[in-house]
Amino acid sequence: MTVAQLRFPGVDDAARDIRRLIDDAREIGCLAHKDADADSLGSALAFAEALREMGKRVHPLVPSPLPLALRYLPGFETITQEPPALDLLFTFDCATPHRFGDRAGLVETVPHVVNVDHHASNQGFGEINLVDPAASATGQIVYRLLRAMDCPISAETATNLYAALLTDTGSFRHENTTEAALRLAADLVALGADAGWVALKSYKSRSIPQLRLEGMATATTQSESGGRLVWSEITLAMLEEAGATLQEAEGVIDQLQTVDGMKIAIIFKEAGPELVKISVRSRDEVDSTQVCAPFGGGGHRRAAGAELREPLETARRRVLEVARALLRSLPS
Repeated sequence: MTVAQLRFPGVDDAARDIRRLIDDAREIGCLAHKDADADSLGSALAFAEALREMGKRVHPLVPSPLPLALRYLPGFETITQEPPALDLLFTFDCATPHRFGDRAGLVETVPHVVNVDHHASNQGFGEINLVDPAASATGQIVYRLLRAMDCPISAETATNLYAALLTDTGSFRHENTTEAALRLAADLVALGADAGWVALKSYKSRSIPQLRLEGMATATTQSESGGRLVWSEITLAMLEEAGATLQEAEGVIDQLQTVDGMKIAIIFKEAGPELVKISVRSRDEVDSTQVCAPFGGGGHRRAAGAELREPLETARRRVLEVARALLRSLPS
């Protein structure tokens, strides 16, 4: 099987070809997606560290703005702002090139691209597309790949992969918490992952402005359809009043999805006069991507997002129309 034929291979099928690309490359990029979470950036930093241990020149990359909430991840300080010409690019946890923001051009210009992901909606934009929707996190695929290539896994690499796994399973509370995920967590701790540090920085390190913002957003939460639809919003005025940044709004959706009986939870985040970001969570038979797909977004069944280039009032009306119609379509 040639490299060009490897669309969605298994790890063992792809490992030899990926290792050949690594051995032949002089400058390698490891790219996380826009508004990076710990699965995307943790995977990129973990893989970069493993390649560095192999003696390779590697450049972790992330679209702007830099996700400062993740600065606790080992190797965060190695993120490259101006990479050299790359021979090989690895992308992590991203289904479509437009999610790479101002780094999207790299997917078109770098000679070889390896796409590592666990989204079922992945578009297969790489030369090799290592995509496993059954994986609990992209970090889980990265671990398997490193093992298959007999690469070193340092304590720093293990910590990044543990952060990817912990956060994408919601601290092992989400439905994607499988036996394999729990066994991997134990293996990573055995390799030196600092589980306590990751939990502290992921869930117990909010700033005062962030707390104020979360309070303001949860205080204005709206409920519809007998509590099946729950939504709130974060406006530019709220950000200014709380003294918070938009990045500090990421945790609000986690509060909304704790509402008993919720089927769909949505947070609207006003990023500009005509730019709104939405985060969606769902339960039971509802698929979050069905709310986001009409607006060019995507993600997972239980967590998805999108961006709408229009005023907040217009975005709110359009998204809620989709969510309401989705709930009406459910069996009573």
